[in-house]
This record gives sequence, C-alpha cells and structure tokens, in this order.
Amino acid sequence: EEVDVETIKHASSGFIVTTSKGSFAAECLLNTAGAWGARVAAGFGEEVPLDARGPQMGVTEPLPYRILPVVGIWTRDKDYGAYLRQVERGNIVFGGAAERVSVDLDPGHASADPMRLPIQLRAVARLMPAIAQATVIRTWSGCEGYVRDMLPVIGRSATTPGLFHAFGFCGHGFQLGPGVGDAMAELMMTGRCETPLDDFRVDRFGRTA
Repeated sequence: EEVDVETIKHASSGFIVTTSKGSFAAECLLNTAGAWGARVAAGFGEEVPLDARGPQMGVTEPLPYRILPVVGIWTRDKDYGAYLRQVERGNIVFGGAAERVSVDLDPGHASADPMRLPIQLRAVARLMPAIAQATVIRTWSGCEGYVRDMLPVIGRSATTPGLFHAFGFCGHGFQLGPGVGDAMAELMMTGRCETPLDDFRVDRFGRTA
C-alpha cells in the first residue's frame, strides 16, 4: 500500500522487485497489480488490452438492518442497472447506473461526481423505493481494470518462467478474489490447477481462431 514499484527484473534465481521502500527477491512472482497489471505484463512482452475506469459508489445513513443478500439488476440500459447491500451497522452501500469514467493511471486517482448521484439513486430506488427517503452520507470511486473481452487474466506467463498473472477483474475482484487466490496457490505450488484456466490465458489476445 502506497509503495511505488520502480523496477521488476527476472534472473536465473527468480525475480527482484525494487520499490520505494526497498528491494524484494523471490523465486516466483504473482502479478496482482489490478488496473496496473497490464503494465507489469507488458514489461515481460505480454500485451493485454486493458482500460482503467472508475465506478461510482455511495453509502446511506444507518437504517434498520433487514436486507441480508446483495440485491441487484443487470441491464443493457446503463441508467437502470444498479445493486445494493446492507452492512450490519445498517448503512446501505450502492452502486451502478452511473457510467464508469476513464482514469489516468498516473497517478490513478478516480473521483466521484455528485452530478451523477441523482441518476444512481433513481436506479437504486427501483430496487428499494424506501431508499429515496434516506440520506447519502458519502460517495467515492476507485481505479479498476477492464480487459477488452471483459474476462480477467489468470494463469502462467506465456513468456517468463515463474511469472503468474491474476488481474483485470472488470469490477468483480472482491467476488472472485478468494477463489482465484486458491486456484493460483494450487498452480504455483503444485504446477497444476484443477480449475480450468485456459479461457483466461494472458496470450489469448494474440491467438487466431
């Protein structure tokens, strides 16, 4: 967190990562750099078409705790798709409807736009009309990586032994993270993985039909 990676070098003994807080060496390297993952891959000759975008999120004041599952709707109409969940403290966290905006990876800061909040609230109110009476206490955004085919990059490097990738989750990193972590641990420790990963190969963009 808040550490700049300056260089990543591959040698016969493994990898040396030089950062603003020192250097680290390891036999294997797992690229989990999120929206910056394509930059790391490109450093090893693996090009991935990835756009950095920022979603807009919001949270309400605490309300009586009654909503247990995540509730959402997906639609091709960007003004209607929305989702929400309620934390035990009572706050309702919501997102969707507002178009994700492009983010410059240098420095990689995404900003929420208050002008888009009414559109979001109208979409969320279709799921939960009572939220129209709630007070929104905070909005925020973040930098996410979206791969061109909307599938993440997961698995071995196609160019560099000992290098592995797990990035570009297109806004679904929290949901997929635990399962991907388990699959990558199995692959890196045993050299195989029971979960099929071929569809997520880093070199799929250079393959012809």
